[in-house]
Amino acid sequence: MEWFKAAEKFNQALASSDPTPGGGAAAAMAATMGCALALMALLTTVNKKSTSDEVKARLDVHIRKLGALKTQLNGFIQEDGAAYSAFLVAKKLPKEDTDRPKAMEDALIYAAKIPTDTATTAIQCLREIDAVKNDVAPVILSDIYCAQHLLKTAVRCSVENIKANLAFIQNESWIQKFKQHIEVFLKSC
Repeated sequence: MEWFKAAEKFNQALASSDPTPGGGAAAAMAATMGCALALMALLTTVNKKSTSDEVKARLDVHIRKLGALKTQLNGFIQEDGAAYSAFLVAKKLPKEDTDRPKAMEDALIYAAKIPTDTATTAIQCLREIDAVKNDVAPVILSDIYCAQHLLKTAVRCSVENIKANLAFIQNESWIQKFKQHIEVFLKSC
């Protein structure tokens, strides 16, 4: 499949009346795209004849790290939908079922964990980029800046998804954990 057809298919899914993919998947997709764009800039720099062996060796380490982070971020796109599905399953339990409150709480926590993981991983990508952006070929540096913007946007969108779930979570320990994450995430952007 040509890349633009895959992009159109995802955009059509976002624009549909189905609840998934939603904001969490979009945040993970933005982060994945930012990470991938940074990878492209690093790979382009490594492939330039004018790039020194020292810079190539330094960039190779970060290429491997960004590749692993991109794989994680890509997984969060689908996992966000799985989290929403888990919530729907819990919500359909009979109200008199004594397991329902715990199932609902667990599903909400899971639904907040995915954007938390997305934001955490996006911030790791931003740190990798910061470590190497001075080595990137000037001709492709604009893609590094675009990657940073996408990753920061993904963090902010993830925060909105955490907040959406946080409003319904009852467990005070988890509420505090998620609030601490939100504070750290917003400071990073």
